[in-house]
Amino acid sequence: MKTFTTYRIYAIAMLFFGMIAINVQGQELDLEDIIEVELDYGSKDARIETHVYLNSALWNFEDQFLGKFANEGGSMSGYPLFINYSGYVSISGYISRTLFAEAEFELYKGQKGEFKVTRLRAVWSPNENFRMTLGRDFPAIGLQDKVYYPTSQYRLFAIAPYAYYQILRATGWWDAGIHLHGVLPIGDDMKLIGDISLINGPGDQHKGDHYLEGVMKPNSQGYMFENFHSNARQPWDNNKSKNIAARLAFSPIENLEFGASYMTGKYDVDDKYNAEYIFGHLLYGGDRLTIACEYSQLAVQVPDSNFYGPGVNGGFFDDTDPNNIIAVDNPNALDAEVTQYSWYVSGGYKFFQDTKINYLEPVVRYEVMDSWKADAMNRGDRSAFWVGFRFSPQKHWVFKGAYLVQTETYQDLANDGFVLEMVVDF
Repeated sequence: MKTFTTYRIYAIAMLFFGMIAINVQGQELDLEDIIEVELDYGSKDARIETHVYLNSALWNFEDQFLGKFANEGGSMSGYPLFINYSGYVSISGYISRTLFAEAEFELYKGQKGEFKVTRLRAVWSPNENFRMTLGRDFPAIGLQDKVYYPTSQYRLFAIAPYAYYQILRATGWWDAGIHLHGVLPIGDDMKLIGDISLINGPGDQHKGDHYLEGVMKPNSQGYMFENFHSNARQPWDNNKSKNIAARLAFSPIENLEFGASYMTGKYDVDDKYNAEYIFGHLLYGGDRLTIACEYSQLAVQVPDSNFYGPGVNGGFFDDTDPNNIIAVDNPNALDAEVTQYSWYVSGGYKFFQDTKINYLEPVVRYEVMDSWKADAMNRGDRSAFWVGFRFSPQKHWVFKGAYLVQTETYQDLANDGFVLEMVVDF
């Protein structure tokens, strides 16, 4: 009897709302107008846009390519591999003439079904020469905003250079904070470009409070760890220190820019150890010619215990060769910090732009990596030469191919190979 009463009440309610629906037929009414309840958030006047890029690739590199040490390969090395390794979704809204907001997510490691938050930001720009960003964005160190995305003119190759892959982070480093951008025009074409970020900075609590300060040390063969940022990207701050990043660039003519950036701050939970970054860059992005050159350096203070081992005087050596002791010009340098640096020059030139295809572009890149500046034996020092192409049959669709040959200073490593990549955006 109770169930019958419930259904009867429900039927009466449906009849009531049905009569309302009949009365508003033919009228253009929003749901908000019908039920007279305002939405919890959102602006009807905002212009909403959704943009996506997807990339997939074929990798085939030797066993010792792109590991966390120069002589140890990564999980995608040593065999041919088809992989849909990245896709980005950006949902943005132009709320007013001066206010913009964006939420961006990566479909991370597509075969695992994971995703991560990249950008979450509100951008206020009262005029074309000033912008303030609040939230999660690229800090003002290096040129991630110009070279990170595979769709960028300056991202000539599928694989990021060592300046990002080992020094900063190939899979992107965003951080929460305040980011300011300003342009000072000088005449018709010249301008100064300044950026500054106040951010949480690198740190890690994924694997324990003191995990990150213990990673920068050599392995048993004397090769230094190269992926400081592999676990340094954090969703919140792990200490009381805030990092400051600043970048200054000069553009003398249209499409040409050169400059430098610097960042410093503590990275451990006890606010004891510092990480210092220095980057320099030169970019030219013309209609046909593209040039991208950068220098990057990371100096990380570490505990003395990172270098205690079977060697003498706190040294570290290969157990199989007791005479193979790391020598440095300043013995105290072992106890103070690890300095790594890299630089690269790259370029491409587009052909056939006025034909039935979008363009065909031969590309080259030469880069150098030193994973431990204090190591007189130069383990981990290497140079890499890339040669390849970018082919775009139509706008928003690009194929990239490249072959890599590397040369080592200390000992030959198996780290050559090739990659083919497809990128589409919409």
